Amino acid sequence: MILVTGATGHVGGELVAALARSGRPVRALLRKPAAADALPDGAESAVGDLDRPASLRSALDG
Repeated sequence: MILVTGATGHVGGELVAALARSGRPVRALLRKPAAADALPDGAESAVGDLDRPASLRSALDG
């Protein structure tokens, strides 16, 4: 599983899309759950904030 931070930005969004297209397991770290609607098919999402380490547990599982 590849975790991408900044997945809603330009570079992070392109990276998530490219990984999903290639069939790689990818998980996008999002601060806002609603942002998951914009992710490409095949990409997982996890809600967390790099400034709050305890919120990253679910993103790092698997």
